[in-house]
Amino acid sequence: MARSKSKHIRLIMRRRKQQKQRMKRRKKDAKTQGAAAPAPKKTAPRRSPAAVGAAPPPTPPAASAPAQSPAPSGGEPPPTTTT
Repeated sequence: MARSKSKHIRLIMRRRKQQKQRMKRRKKDAKTQGAAAPAPKKTAPRRSPAAVGAAPPPTPPAASAPAQSPAPSGGEPPPTTTT
């Protein structure tokens, strides 16, 4: 059975309130412990600027793409040009 709109809104508000309280608590704890507090969320390891520049340049797409056949394999004929 579906939840009524008012109950849905109340649920959303309740979750939002809990999240805000959680964030306040985390912020306060981090402030009291100082910079030594471990980060609660893991982040992707950052690459150093030197490592970014050392990456080999990407190959041109023409070299990696297969050669196209001169004649179309089906469909419409190529447009004719009149001069």
